[in-house]
Order: sequence, then C-alpha cells, then structure tokens
Amino acid sequence: MTAANPESLVSRLWWLTLLRGLVSIALGLVAILWPGLSIQAFFLVFGFFSLLDGVIALGTGIVFRGTSWGWTVFQGIAGILLGLLAIIHPLTVAAVIVIFLAMWALVVGLFGIAVAFQLRGSGQRSWLWAVTSGVVTSLLGVYFLVNPEVGAAFLAVTVGLFVLVAGCVLVFGALQLRRNRAELLQLLS
Repeated sequence: MTAANPESLVSRLWWLTLLRGLVSIALGLVAILWPGLSIQAFFLVFGFFSLLDGVIALGTGIVFRGTSWGWTVFQGIAGILLGLLAIIHPLTVAAVIVIFLAMWALVVGLFGIAVAFQLRGSGQRSWLWAVTSGVVTSLLGVYFLVNPEVGAAFLAVTVGLFVLVAGCVLVFGALQLRRNRAELLQLLS
C-alpha cells in the first residue's frame, strides 16, 4: 500500500476537521435553541452525531497513521459504538447518563459536606461555603435521581453548550490548518 502524498493528507485533514466542527456546531445549536425537543429525539440526534463523528475520527486515524493515531482510531470506534447504542436505545442511554451524573453529584456533595466538617473542626472559616456547596450538590443529585427527565433536559442543554464550543474550536483549528498549510507540509516532508 502506498502512502498518500503530504499535499493530499493536509487537504483531507483540514476539511475532515472542518466537517467535524460544523456537525458539532449544528448539534449544539439544536440542543440550545430547542430545549423543549424531546429527550428521545435529542439522544437520537446525539446518536447520529456520535456515529458520524466516530466514522470521521476513525477515517482520520486510519489516514494519518503516526503520532497518536491509535487514540483517534479508539475515539472513532467508541463514537461509533456509542452512536449505535444511542440510536437503538436513546431513552436508555439518556437514563443511564442522567443516573450516573446524579449519583456522581450525590457522592461529590456528600464528600464536600464531610470536608466542610473537617474544616470546621480545624477552625477554618471557609467551612460554611464548603458545607453549602456540598448540600446543594447532594440535593441536585437526589433531585436528578428522583426526576431523571429534568436531568436529561438539563443534560441536553449542557451537552449542547459543550458541543457548540468544541465545534467552534474544531472549525478554528481547521482554518488554522488550512492557513498554515505550507508549514504542515514541511513537517510531513
């Protein structure tokens, strides 16, 4: 198998990165602008996004064998598997993610309360802030465990914000790759 020439590799790298960024921005905007979108629809869209992003990452990893390509291939395979799972069972994926995050918030909050009482015992004045943070985080965890649909809607908007920002970073990176094409070609030569 012959290696692709550096010019072809650079061309593919920038537009694949741009495509990932634009898809991410689109998903983020859908989640933010239409928070009333049903959770099942959101996780279906998320599944298709994850599947598409996984395929693109897998392709990028295969085309660009070398430094850290294995991680990109792994990311692609994980994205494809998560995407398929979310497409086949969107509500199950939503429930599992919300329950996991709710339990995490509960545990972190309880640890925060424990730390607050240690701070109080050692005479620290910041113990009140620590106990307040721990109680609020624990209550949020309990609330999301009792009301997972609210947690899923919150998660959809939060993921939307994250994916929107990640998409903007990818688009910026793609434009930088295109702009610095000559430097990248020199590195590949």
